[in-house]
This record gives sequence, C-alpha cells and structure tokens, in this order.
Amino acid sequence: MLWKVTIVWRPNVWKSSFFNMYTGHKIAIVADEPGTTRDISEFEYRDDENNITYILSDSWWMDFSSKDDEIAKDIVDRTEKAIEESDLLIWLLEYDRFTELDERILRSIKEKKVKDVILVANKADNENKIMESYSLAWTWWFKEFFPVSVSHNRWIYEVKKYVARFLTEKWLNYMEEEVDDTYIKLAVIWRPNVGKSSIINALVWKDRVMVKDMAWTTRDSIDTKFKFNDQNFVLIDTAWIRRLSKIWTRNIENWSVMRTERAITRADIVAVVIDAYEAVVQQDFSVISRAIEEHKWLIIVMNKWDKVLEKPWVDKDKIMDKYLWYLQQKMDFLPWVSIIFTTATDWKRVNEILESAIWIMAERKKRVKTSIFNEFIEQVVHKHAPSGNKVSHSPKIYYWSQVDVNPPKFVITVNNPAHFHFSYKRYLENRIRDTFWFFGTPIILELKWRGKHKDEVK
Repeated sequence: MLWKVTIVWRPNVWKSSFFNMYTGHKIAIVADEPGTTRDISEFEYRDDENNITYILSDSWWMDFSSKDDEIAKDIVDRTEKAIEESDLLIWLLEYDRFTELDERILRSIKEKKVKDVILVANKADNENKIMESYSLAWTWWFKEFFPVSVSHNRWIYEVKKYVARFLTEKWLNYMEEEVDDTYIKLAVIWRPNVGKSSIINALVWKDRVMVKDMAWTTRDSIDTKFKFNDQNFVLIDTAWIRRLSKIWTRNIENWSVMRTERAITRADIVAVVIDAYEAVVQQDFSVISRAIEEHKWLIIVMNKWDKVLEKPWVDKDKIMDKYLWYLQQKMDFLPWVSIIFTTATDWKRVNEILESAIWIMAERKKRVKTSIFNEFIEQVVHKHAPSGNKVSHSPKIYYWSQVDVNPPKFVITVNNPAHFHFSYKRYLENRIRDTFWFFGTPIILELKWRGKHKDEVK
C-alpha cells in the first residue's frame, strides 16, 4: 500500500487551490461555494526529487454546526475516519484567523490522539503576514508550522520537502510500480442519481463513496486500485455529466464535465451507468459517442433493474428480452457493446461489469494472422464485392492485415479509398465481428491507397 497524507480544513482557506498547487494538477474543484467538495479525492503523488510516492488525500470540510443534517454528519464522520487512517495530517487554515470551527477540528484531532500534524497557514502573502501567522503556532504549540501563499505559489515546496523527509525518516518510504499494461483502467460515467455510488462501493467492496438518495452528492473524482479474479484494476470514478447547454461559464459543473472528459481519455474501458427505470436519454448518447470517438471499450450498465421489475404490468420472464430489443433499436450502431442489468444496492450482477472488462481486454488484445485474414477477405469480397460510388465504379481490394491491438486496427490496401462507398466499410466491420468477434471494443478500419496507377485514378 501507499502511505497517506490527508488535508483537513474548513471553508474559505483555499484548500482546493492548495491541493491543485501541491500536486501540479487541477484535480480539486475550485469554487467559492461551500460544500463544493464532498467526496474524498485521492491523488497518487510521485515525488521524484525525493524518491518517494504517497497518497495525498483531499478530505471534506468539517461542518459541525448542522447536527440534524445527514449529509453534514456523514461528512464529519468520514473525515474523522480519514484522520484515523492517515500517516500524516496537513491542517490548513488562514494565517490570521482561528475560528470556532478550527477549534472543533483541533479538538477532533486531539480526541483521535493524532501526533503527526503539520500546521499550514495560507494567505501569508508578505513578510508582515508571515510574522503575524506565527502567533497561531505559538498559541497552539505546533512544532511543524509553514506559512504559505497559494495565490503566489510560495513556500508550498517547503511543505512537500518536509512531508517527504518525515515519511522517509519514519521508514514509510514506499515506491510503488507505475500503472502498467497489466491494469485495466475502468472509468465509471454517469448522470445524476442513477445509483453510480452504490456501484462503486460494490465494485471495490469498500464504503469509500458517499451514498445518499439525492442528486449531486458526488462532484470530485476518485481513483482506486483493486484486484478482481487476479486481474489488476484502476477504477476511475468520475464527476457527474450535464448537458453543455445547461452549464454556465465558471460554474463548478463545468469543471466536472471537463474532469469526466479527461477520465474517458485516461481510461481503457468506459462503463456508462444508465437508470433502467428512466431508460436512455440524450446525455447517455453523448457520453457513448465521446467514448467511441476515442476508441474506448464500452459497457452499458442498466442500473436500478429492481425498480423495473416492480412495475405491476411487467412480465418478469420477458422484460429483459424486450429491454434488449429496445436498446438495440436505440443504439443500433453499437451491436458489439456489453449490456449488464444491475441492482447495485443489493450488489446484484455488479461483478459482471468486471468479468466483462476482463473478457473485453482479451478481445481488445486479440490478433488475427495475416494469412487467415486474407483468406477471410477473399471470401467476403467474393460474396459481396465492393460497390462503386459517384467517384468510381471500379473499387478494388488487394490485401489487408491487422496492424495493431488495443484497439484492434486493420489496414486494407485498395486502389483508392475514395472509390469505396461508406456503407461497404461498415459491411466489412460487421463481417469481421461475425467471424472474429472483437466483442466490447471499437474497431479501427483504415483504407490505404496503394499508389497512383493509370487505370486506378478514376
């Protein structure tokens, strides 16, 4: 395992900016709105200069004021648990203020008997403010104290240097292997209130994502390493998606959409979670289209299947077949996609997502011998020769081969790509899938021009 350093904080200390500045990535959402961060974001920080890797954990803000607020209580409970599990705490506050909420956080730290804490006073933008900030350290007798200025990117380097030295001296230095090709990077994409958090909990067997029966309870992304059936996984839990037309400039939702797009790019396989009770909507198609554009593996997860079965008019023996027919009509361009019906709250069929991912990975890396492939193309062309278009009536195929895997890529050498009607390319892809399967993954099919010849140009 990697060792964990957790940031504890209260609102208005610019925690998200500090987290982003520390890691060098825009990971935490930056906004003035209280409650912007609710899920713990964990970043695997590799400090090459000090030869150490550790997890920097961005906790929730601790709101003790709303005792009857279930969300606020959950936030406090989870943050206190994160404090207990951490190897070092970074307590972030303002250089000139120690509020009642800060005092409650201090009391919680003392109750947990946490000894390894460093105090970081933000907004110390000049020498006078730095001197003023030391009153915090003297008042509370914190041995390790760092005044910093996030807005000016000052003295954060000293904090990182101390953290590295502390972990090394405590024999906590642990360099973990990079995520290599043995890992399946699975991104879970969703729109609000489809039961995604319950799926995450079931997948990793860990209650790490806040689950509440209300929309908008997850905004930050979390990466989790785990193993299933001896297969290494990295689970990329993404921020929620909304239609771009509904996103205001500088709105925090805009950050979430951008983060989701980056997650799709980072992932090998994209699991799109859909509310089976509400069925497929345009937002789902937008995510699917983006994943296809980037040639990602695809799994469609129809969650809340129990609610579908509870409908009084439903024939439980036939509803799944009818639903598959409905999905095929809605997504007729995706006959190769794995569709899984889940009830995440009861963990029903959730493991099928991981089983499909392992299966798809094998399909994704499958390679067909050139000799076998050329025999196949001869049969395909003999059965249905390529039809011409307005440019030419004499399209010709010479040979083809699979030139890459992950995703599978095929190059077909022809007299001129412009001579082929677009429908014939789809026909070839369908015949490839009929014969060689390649289930769950897009196929790249490239028509390559062999060269200019007098009888082939027109």
